[in-house]
Amino acid sequence: MKRKAKERAEHNRYLRKELARIRKERDRSHQARQETQDRLRQHEAQAPGLVVHHKVDLVWLALRLFLEVRIRFRAVSRVLRLLAEACGITKAPCPQTVINWVTRLAMVRCDAARLLRGLPLRAAPCSHGLIWMIALSIGLGTGKMLAVLAFDAHHHQLAPDALALDRVHCIGVAVADSWTGDTIAAWLGRLIAQMGRPAAYLKDGGGDVHKAVAGLGEHGLASPCLDDLAHAVAGMRKRSSHDPPTFATFVSACGRLSGQLKPTMLACVAPPNVRTKARCMHGHRLCTWAARVLQLSPAGGAKSGST
Repeated sequence: MKRKAKERAEHNRYLRKELARIRKERDRSHQARQETQDRLRQHEAQAPGLVVHHKVDLVWLALRLFLEVRIRFRAVSRVLRLLAEACGITKAPCPQTVINWVTRLAMVRCDAARLLRGLPLRAAPCSHGLIWMIALSIGLGTGKMLAVLAFDAHHHQLAPDALALDRVHCIGVAVADSWTGDTIAAWLGRLIAQMGRPAAYLKDGGGDVHKAVAGLGEHGLASPCLDDLAHAVAGMRKRSSHDPPTFATFVSACGRLSGQLKPTMLACVAPPNVRTKARCMHGHRLCTWAARVLQLSPAGGAKSGST
C-alpha cells in the first residue's frame, strides 16, 4: 500500500509540474500574440495610405494609377489585383469598372471647367484668356472624337515647366460619324456661348478646324488660329522628304520589321509605331531606332534564316 501511494504521489507531482509548464507556455503565447496584434495595429495606423478601408479609397487609388502613373485600364485592374492582399482590397475592380470611374470623373471635370477663366489679354480684351486645343481622333468604332482642351495663355509666364496634365482642362468632347468645317464651327459656337470666346485656337495641320475658325469669324467670334509646332515641322519635313523613294522604302521596311518582331522574343527591339498619317512627325524616332539597331546588329552578323 505504501509503495502504491508513493507511486501515485510521484505521478501527481509530475502532472502538476507539467500543468504548470503548459500554463506558462500558454501565457507566453497569448502575450506574444497580443504584442503582435498591437504592432500590426500600430503599423496600420502609421501607414493608412497602404490600407483600403472604404470604396472611396479604392476609387481614389484606381484614378491615381490611371492619371498619375498613366497606365491603361487593364493594367490598373492587374495592379490592384496584385496589391489586393497588402492593401486590404476584398475584390479588385475589373477594367470596365475602372473605365466607368474615369468616365464619371471626366464628366464632373468637364462640367466644372465651364466656369474656368484665365488671365485677360490686352490684345484680346473680350476673351477669357484661355487657349483652346482642338484635336480629332478615332473615338468609338468608326466615329470620330472631337476634343477641346483649355489652358491659360499665360502658362509659360506663370509656370517654369512645360505644359503638364494638371494644367490642362477638358471643356468638351463630342463624337460624330464625320466632322466638317461647318459641324465643328457649330459645336465650337455652343462652347463659346457657355464659356466665352477663347484667346486663340491651337490645332494640328488639318484644314477642317481652320475652316471652322474662319466660319466663326464671319459671325464676329474670330480668334487667332495657331498651328501646333510639331505638326507644322512635320508638314515641312513631309514636303522635303516624302517624295524621295528612299524615305518610302525606309518606312515600309520599318513596318514589315515591326510585324515580324512583335510576335517573337525580340519584341523589345521592335521599331516605333509607324502611322499612316503624320508619319513624318515621329521620323526622328525611327531614325534613332535604326541607328541603334545597326550598331547592335551589323550586316552579316546574324545566321541565315534566323529572326
